[in-house]
Amino acid sequence: MERNQLLQLLENDTQMRRPVLVIIGGYLTAPTDFAVLAAALEAPPYNYRVFITPISRARWALTRDWDFRVPVARLQATVQQARVLTGTDRVTILAHSVGGTTARIYLGDHPYRGQVYGGRRYVERLITLGTPHQSREYWTRRVVGFTNGTYPGAFYEHVRYVALVGRALQGHPAGTLRERMASRSYALVSGMEHAQDWGDGITTLLCAALRGAEYMVVPGLYHTSLHGRPWYGDPVALPWWDYALGLGGIRDQETRPSYALADS
Repeated sequence: MERNQLLQLLENDTQMRRPVLVIIGGYLTAPTDFAVLAAALEAPPYNYRVFITPISRARWALTRDWDFRVPVARLQATVQQARVLTGTDRVTILAHSVGGTTARIYLGDHPYRGQVYGGRRYVERLITLGTPHQSREYWTRRVVGFTNGTYPGAFYEHVRYVALVGRALQGHPAGTLRERMASRSYALVSGMEHAQDWGDGITTLLCAALRGAEYMVVPGLYHTSLHGRPWYGDPVALPWWDYALGLGGIRDQETRPSYALADS
């Protein structure tokens, strides 16, 4: 075998053995919002093969409680594509906002509006970024209620669940514009009594917790770039939370955010 052919085979083998990560965005995001983050995760020291679920802002805008079948089907197709192209058995899902609820439905073995997805067979880790797991919000309460009722907490033992949330903005009904907006959002997702809680600008710390999951609170991290920078999709913030990826040696222990099991 010629040297160039051997080098190509070695390169192909290395590509096939890289860990695989599937990103799914949240409400009103677009795949391009995560392109820079994906590029950072594909580069050293992470070296993932990254696939972004193709859900446009328009498609998210058309998604209504409680019919999330299209986003779940798009995630299912993306995971299948990742498995075919890489030869991997199981992937990590990185899910932003309500994308985390979508991913929890995808993992499940019970029918959702007549469909069974069973994605738990293909997922080793689910990392949620600012997902309102305990949301009381009117627009998602049925899908959130179904998910929590059917798959409570970190439901599948073989899947590592990490619930991550930024602690960037305290709600204040009479504060700055951003503080007032955060206060209104916090009241929607967690109730009026939490209007002055801390959170990422959309989701409160309480709302993002998932019983039995590893729980990370990351100071200074916002829900979207509209609320502040850095947000979950900014690569500059990766060193603040990359421990969630299971790459414990990358960052010095002293710089890690608070990290525990969620009890709520």
